Amino acid sequence: MKFSLLSLGVIAAFSSVGHTAPVDTYNNCVSTIVMQLISLYQTGSTAQNFEQCVEDDNGSGYASGIINFTTRNGDALKVIQAYKGTNNYAGEFDEFMSTLKSYAEDESGSTEGLDGYCDAWKTAANNTDFWNSQGYVVYNDYEQPTFTYINQIGIKYSVTRAALYDTAIVDGLGSSSSSLGGMFKATNKAFTEDVNGTSGNNVTINGKYHVDEY
Repeated sequence: MKFSLLSLGVIAAFSSVGHTAPVDTYNNCVSTIVMQLISLYQTGSTAQNFEQCVEDDNGSGYASGIINFTTRNGDALKVIQAYKGTNNYAGEFDEFMSTLKSYAEDESGSTEGLDGYCDAWKTAANNTDFWNSQGYVVYNDYEQPTFTYINQIGIKYSVTRAALYDTAIVDGLGSSSSSLGGMFKATNKAFTEDVNGTSGNNVTINGKYHVDEY
């Protein structure tokens, strides 16, 4: 999923923070709106869908939970491992663990050996510890590293922050051209001098170039 102009407008309109607010006061606002938009595109509702589980049509195995954690990239496995560490884990995923670990290590989109996986996911979603485990992985693997980096380079406006956070969730933080890491790498190559503008905020590129955020 990518933001349309309409959805970016929704973020801008409903963000409760003005342009001059300190950066660390609105991470929660931005991340909440992004999560609602992702859920809206995926399920037709802004409510987070902890139990949804489908076979991914892009070759990522099974996609499930509030951000479509996949069996291919390993974040579904991280959710399950976090859940296994709680007091209320009921063994729903025990039969799948070796297969999930293998697919995550190989970045395999195969679903062979995972019959019943979605049933297990939906059963686990009756447990609030499983909800918390999904939130734990979102925060540690996506939200925290994204906002840490964009705070370091000085990105301030809610629309920019939301779009980058969405990119991290949908395309990852790696080095591929569509991922957030790849985008930042390309940006670093593109700027070799200061670029002035009218947004009122400069982003620091390569640690030395000041580039208008817009």
